[in-house]
Amino acid sequence: MNGHVKLGERLRNRKKFTLYDKNVIVTGASGGLGRELTLCLVKKYRCHVLGVGRNEQRLRETAELLGDAADSFRFRVADVTKREDWRSLAAEAAADGFNADVLINNAGILPRFARFGDYSEEEIEKGMDTNLQSVMYGCRAFLPLFENKQGTAIINIASADALCPLVGTSVYSAGKAAVKALSEAMREEYRCRVYIPTVCPGFIRTDIMKGQSRAVSPLVNLASMPADKAARVILRRVNVRRSQIVLGADAHFMSLAYRIAPVWSLRLFRVFMKASGLALFADIFE
Repeated sequence: MNGHVKLGERLRNRKKFTLYDKNVIVTGASGGLGRELTLCLVKKYRCHVLGVGRNEQRLRETAELLGDAADSFRFRVADVTKREDWRSLAAEAAADGFNADVLINNAGILPRFARFGDYSEEEIEKGMDTNLQSVMYGCRAFLPLFENKQGTAIINIASADALCPLVGTSVYSAGKAAVKALSEAMREEYRCRVYIPTVCPGFIRTDIMKGQSRAVSPLVNLASMPADKAARVILRRVNVRRSQIVLGADAHFMSLAYRIAPVWSLRLFRVFMKASGLALFADIFE
């Protein structure tokens, strides 16, 4: 009887999830999507946000953009690829009264577009550490704090590449596909305890392209969704408990094409990328 009562309570609590008035940790809050998520969480959802990043000056700039609402934002300089930094962050969040409800694993990097054999070992390790290992470390650190508390969530930002890998993005696609699989497995393991959605956005207009070795065409930025719009859409869908959030026309098209023709869709996208003549993709086809 007690088991049925507890299950009923969990189901009711699950339906009650809302972002409003939550205490949220956002990684990569120093710029791009992470900064826009932070601004939206504070201004629209009345959240208190603990922003995490490696650049103190840029984190301070995020606080300045909040204006009068800056009291709802605090930050910590940390490296999300380091397990010890996650342990310290979890201990600090629990000890100083922040009492986190939501973790958004947003930090990520896009290695240069290249064939897998042309990546250095350092590029591979950096890509996987940032895009995958950091997410696992974050989940490990905060799940013990979340699973017995009502209204908690871990929101993992993957990519459209997790739905359909593209040539030249082998390391990035591998990491993001693993994030998607990790999130889906945990979603069932912690069902009715922690809400764990996966976000798979297409191109977003951020500085994620800054690591490219070749010029980024203005056409790429033109076709990308503005970061502030992406943040609003993501949080709106999180607030109604979507399990998988696919963001952008490009992401929806990639997902549909891959489901219909998983082999031929990859070849088709390869043809498009090569025919574009963009310098950004030149290393793939040399």
